[in-house]
Amino acid sequence: MVSARILLGLGAAALLASAETVIAGDLVYKPIIPAFGGFADNYGYLLGTAQIQNQYLPPSESGGGGGAPDINFPPIVIDLGGVGTPATPPTAAQNTNTAGGAVSN
Repeated sequence: MVSARILLGLGAAALLASAETVIAGDLVYKPIIPAFGGFADNYGYLLGTAQIQNQYLPPSESGGGGGAPDINFPPIVIDLGGVGTPATPPTAAQNTNTAGGAVSN
């Protein structure tokens, strides 16, 4: 019977032997849409696909064209704990003496 230690060693050796240098190819951008330089014959296919997708919309939402969408975001309120609020100037009744002594008028 082959021991687990030998099987582990053989497995590690097989893994190291198969781990050759991997060379990745360059990523190449190939546009699909003809307006962006894609193959011109894709135009009919893309238009047909869009028209098929528009068939499943309700009549009131028939493919857009109604102007800008109405997006209402809730107001953003950030509580900074008083940071960033303008400081209130001291009034005449407040003691502005930092030395701790009496204020003379």
